[in-house]
Amino acid sequence: MDWDHVNPFVQTITPQPGGIDGLNHTNNAVYVQWCEQIGWAHSHKLGLNLDDYRRLDRALAIRRGQYDYLLPTVLVSP
Repeated sequence: MDWDHVNPFVQTITPQPGGIDGLNHTNNAVYVQWCEQIGWAHSHKLGLNLDDYRRLDRALAIRRGQYDYLLPTVLVSP
């Protein structure tokens, strides 16, 4: 892929049945959950975990979200 940043943090996400909406696409709210999960995974890779944030009295939060939906995500048949 052509990334905007050198060596970006990348993680594979697989849609789950509970996150699929009536149109058989991943529900928009699930994308926000994925961003939070990836944010924590990236933080852990950088060496900061939840205990560190508690000790520092800080938090990881999505301050602003802007999503460009290029293609729908759907369940993959096994």
